[in-house]
Amino acid sequence: MLGRTLREVSTALKQGHITPTELCQKCLSLIKKTKFLNAYITVSEEVALKQAEESEKRYKKGHSLGDLDGIPVAVKDNFSTSGIETTCASNMLKGYVPPYNATVVQKLLDKGAVLMGKTNLDEFAMGSGSTDGVFGPVKNPWSYSKQYRGKRKQKAHGENEDSNWLITGGSSGGSAAAVAAFTCFAALGSDTGGSTRNPAAHCGVVGFKPSYGLVSRHGLIPLVNSMDVPGILTRCVDDAAIVLGMLAGHDPRDSTTIQDPVKPFTLPTLADVNKLNYENYFIKAQKVRRLIANDFVNVFNSGVDVLLTPTTLSEAVPYLEFIKEDNRTRSAQDDIFTQAVNMAGKDPLGMFWISSNI
Repeated sequence: MLGRTLREVSTALKQGHITPTELCQKCLSLIKKTKFLNAYITVSEEVALKQAEESEKRYKKGHSLGDLDGIPVAVKDNFSTSGIETTCASNMLKGYVPPYNATVVQKLLDKGAVLMGKTNLDEFAMGSGSTDGVFGPVKNPWSYSKQYRGKRKQKAHGENEDSNWLITGGSSGGSAAAVAAFTCFAALGSDTGGSTRNPAAHCGVVGFKPSYGLVSRHGLIPLVNSMDVPGILTRCVDDAAIVLGMLAGHDPRDSTTIQDPVKPFTLPTLADVNKLNYENYFIKAQKVRRLIANDFVNVFNSGVDVLLTPTTLSEAVPYLEFIKEDNRTRSAQDDIFTQAVNMAGKDPLGMFWISSNI
C-alpha cells in the first residue's frame, strides 16, 4: 500500500480497503525503521494519529474532504506549523513553536491531510546537499539499494563503515527522502534556485516548482523573498497535480499572489527607500530579471512547446565526495540548470528517468 500513488491510496481509502489510522500507523512504523536516513527533524506522531482518527470518522459518515483526506504528508521544516517546532535546521530557532500554520500547510490540513512531521534541510535552506543543517545530513534512500551497495568502491583505509552513502541534494532533501522512502505520499519543499527539483532528481521522485505567485509564501521562512516558492514532491506527476490543485490560489496574507494596485507612498517610506539605494540595486536586478523572462517568452513564441534540460549535473554523489567543496561552490554548480526558471518566475517540473544502475 505504501508504494502506491496518492490517487491510488485515496481510492483505497474511499472504498474501505484501508483506514486512515491503519495507513498512518504503517507510515509511522516505516519512519521509525528508516530513522537512519535522518529525513525528519520532528515526527508528529500524536498529531498524525489524531488527524487520522478524525479522517476515519469522516469516511464512516461519508463526508470525505477529497483526495487528500487521510493521506500522510510531510512538511519541510522552514514552513510554520502551529504547535509544532519549526527550526529551519538551525540552533537560532531552537524551541520556536509558531502560533499559526503557513497557508500551504493549513490548506493541506483543511483537505484532511495527515501531517507525519517536519523534514530535514540545509540550515535556513542555504545549500544543495541537505548536509549542512544542525541535525545532521540526510541520506539518500537509494544508498541502501542492492544495486548501489553491490557496485560501490572499496572503502578507503580508516573510512567509517557507513560513510559512502549518497546525498539527497538540497535543500529539500528531507522531503525528497521521505517521499522516496515511502514514509509519506507527498511533501512540501521550498524552491529558490532548485531546492525542490534537485533533491527530487537525486532521490527518484517528482519535484514541481509552481510559478511565482501561484502558491502563497505566507508562513514560509524566507531565503530570497523575490524568488522563494513552495514546492511539491510526490511519486508521480498526477499526484503533484492533485496537490497543486489544493494549494494554488490567492492569499490575502501574501500580496505577491495577486496584482494589487500600488498604494500611495508616504514621505517616510520614500526616505527609507532612498537610504537603501533602491535604484542602484533592486531596480537593476529586476531589469535583468525581466530580460531573462523575455528570453523564455521568445523561445516559446518561436514554436517551442517544451524545454527539456537536465536537472542536475550528475547523479547523486557520495557524501565524502560532495563535502570536498565549499557550500557556495556546490550550490552554484548544482543550480546551474534550475536557477534560470526561478529568475523568470516560470513553473518547471522535475521528473526522474530510470537510466542509472545505482
